[in-house]
Amino acid sequence: MRTFVRGLVRVAAAGIMVASGFAPAGAQAPAVSVAPAAKRPTGVHYLYLIRHGMYDNDSTVTDDAKGNRLNALGHEQAALVGRRIAELPVKVRSFVASPYLRALETAQDMGREMKRMPVVDTLLHECTPRFESRPNYSRIASDAEMLACEANLEAAFTKYFVPTPETDTYDVLVAHGNVIRWLLCKSLGLDPLLWRRFTIGNCSITAFAVSPDGMIRLATYSDTGHIPVDKQTWTGKGAGWMVPVKAVKAGSR
Repeated sequence: MRTFVRGLVRVAAAGIMVASGFAPAGAQAPAVSVAPAAKRPTGVHYLYLIRHGMYDNDSTVTDDAKGNRLNALGHEQAALVGRRIAELPVKVRSFVASPYLRALETAQDMGREMKRMPVVDTLLHECTPRFESRPNYSRIASDAEMLACEANLEAAFTKYFVPTPETDTYDVLVAHGNVIRWLLCKSLGLDPLLWRRFTIGNCSITAFAVSPDGMIRLATYSDTGHIPVDKQTWTGKGAGWMVPVKAVKAGSR
């Protein structure tokens, strides 16, 4: 009887050792398979939005898409922003421009510095979306035109403001003040009706960073540091140091 009890104790002890993960000396521990951790995507999509250069607003022009060419200063501004993009330590993936003449001329001037030819995308063309009602805001477009503009800008946002999680990518878009300001509001979750509260310089750089999860950060807005102070222009008075309007005519949009 005592022998039988001692045997039961030894068996029970062995069971406890195995169940608790301990094995007798010399025993092989069971292999445990651990799946490798998934690699976290880190690619950021950088968007550089460039407003066109300065132009002299011609009131006799009937087709805004084909008229209102850049003036001499606008061409100079465009070359300067193209040179700045060319000197950045990044590889531009795509170079896209609005079909409007002032934007296309800006992109062509930039392209000579960047050694790139722009591709035209009608989603970037100038238009006027709806805006908040203020006493000093005059009506610029009809309701139908503003709604069509917003539909176009929504399509542009959907097309360009997308993540590239596998790798960092860099795209340059040459567009217009209204377009860039509306996209700014949209991308940051602001009320798009407030777009006219932002002022933007000619041939300025507005940079966005789209994270792998789709979150959008504003890296810089209306950066004109590449243009000498006496050649910087905005619609209106800008930041306060622009050359007087009598000396330099700034484009309206």
